[in-house]
Amino acid sequence: MSDNAHVASLAGNPTRVIDVVLSGDRRVLWGLAVTGRSALESTSAKLNIHILETGFTGRDKNDLVRSWKHPMCGSISFYNVPSEDLRKFRSTRYLKSKSAYSRYFLSMLPSEARRCIYLDADLLVLRDLAECRDPSPNAIVAAVPDVSVRTREAWPELRARLNLVDELRYFNSGVLIINLEAWRDQQIEAELIKTSIEKFDILDSQDQDALNIVLHDKVDLIDVSWNVSQYERPMPMDGNIVHLIGSVKPWHSRYSRKQSDPYFTNHVSRKFFEFLDRTAYAGRRPAQLAGLAMFIEQINAWMPTRDMLFGKIRRHFRSLSSRIARP
Repeated sequence: MSDNAHVASLAGNPTRVIDVVLSGDRRVLWGLAVTGRSALESTSAKLNIHILETGFTGRDKNDLVRSWKHPMCGSISFYNVPSEDLRKFRSTRYLKSKSAYSRYFLSMLPSEARRCIYLDADLLVLRDLAECRDPSPNAIVAAVPDVSVRTREAWPELRARLNLVDELRYFNSGVLIINLEAWRDQQIEAELIKTSIEKFDILDSQDQDALNIVLHDKVDLIDVSWNVSQYERPMPMDGNIVHLIGSVKPWHSRYSRKQSDPYFTNHVSRKFFEFLDRTAYAGRRPAQLAGLAMFIEQINAWMPTRDMLFGKIRRHFRSLSSRIARP
C-alpha cells in the first residue's frame, strides 16, 4: 500500500474481492457516499474501495468510512491527488471541477490490484458489480457508448475534433472496467497527461475526451445497462447502473427544478436520498434558503474559471491568426 493511503478495514477475508475506484473532491461527498453505498448493497462479492481524492479532511474520510460500513465492504483506501497536479488540465463551464482527472492516477493503487472498476461519483449502482467481465486481451478498458452517440447515426464533428476512426465508439467514462496491468505496462497515465496538456483546447468533455483519444482502439463496448443515463428514464431502475449525468446533481439546490417531473421525483431523487439516508449524511438535504442557495449556485456555475478565460482568449487569437495567414 502506498505511503499516502489511509486504510480502514471493515471486514474479514472475502472469497472474492473486486477493487472499486472512485474519485472526487469535497464538492461530491454525498455522491461518493451514495455511489459506494449503492454498489455495496447490490454486490455479491466483497468490494475493496479506493478513493483518489483532492482536499478531503479527516472528517470527510471518516464519514465515508461510516457510510460504507456494510458486510460486503472489504478495505477502504484514500490516495491524495494534490490539487497542484490537476491545475494544468482544462475545466469547462459544464464541469468546472478538475477532480475527475484524478482517475488518471491509477498507478497509486497497490501493485497487487490487477483489475478494477472505476465509478463516477454520480451513480446509482443497482446491479451486481460481480457480473462485470474483464476487458478482452486486446483491450484495456470496457465501457458503454456515450448516450450522445447512441442517439445519432453519425457525428462527423466529434470524429474530426478528436481525430477518431469511428465516433460511434466514443464511450462514457463514468463506468470503466480496467485492466490495471495493461494500464501500467502501456503507460496510459503518462499518455493521458500528455494528451490532456497538448490537446487542452479541444477537450470539450475534459478527461472523457482524453480517455477516448488514448484508448479509442483499446476499448470493449458493453451493454448499456452498465451505464445508462437518467434522461433515458430506465424502468425498472433495478438491474442498471443509472448515471446522473448533467452539471446539476441531487446534492445541488438547483436539482429541485426537476421535481416537477414525476420520474425524477418518484424514482431518481427518491432512490438517491434513500441511499444517502443509510450513510453518514443521513437526513441531509440541499439548502434552499428561500431560493438564495439556488441563486448562489447559479452565479457560481456561470462564473468562468481563470483557465476558461485564458483558453477562450488563446483560441480567439489562434483563429484570428489563421484567418490572417490565409492567402
